[in-house]
Amino acid sequence: EPLFDGVPPFETAADAALVQACEKLTGHPAQAVAFATEAPWLQKLGMETLVMGPGSIDQAHQPDEFLALSQIQPSVDILRGLIRRFCLGR
Repeated sequence: EPLFDGVPPFETAADAALVQACEKLTGHPAQAVAFATEAPWLQKLGMETLVMGPGSIDQAHQPDEFLALSQIQPSVDILRGLIRRFCLGR
């Protein structure tokens, strides 16, 4: 018997403003992944939801998990771009 019901899947439309903005800022197309996040519950609150961040999923949640310093500034730049677009309307 499962310990809990699991995490429901979620999907944000490829033509959603958030997806389009992230693809433009990162230079990479959005793609589906198979791991759990809080995203389905945020989406149920009516938020366009997308999961992204610095680092490699291969290094995440490991005893020696790390994030290269060189991966931080590009993520900051992406977040700044998203703030400009969605919070400041630029």
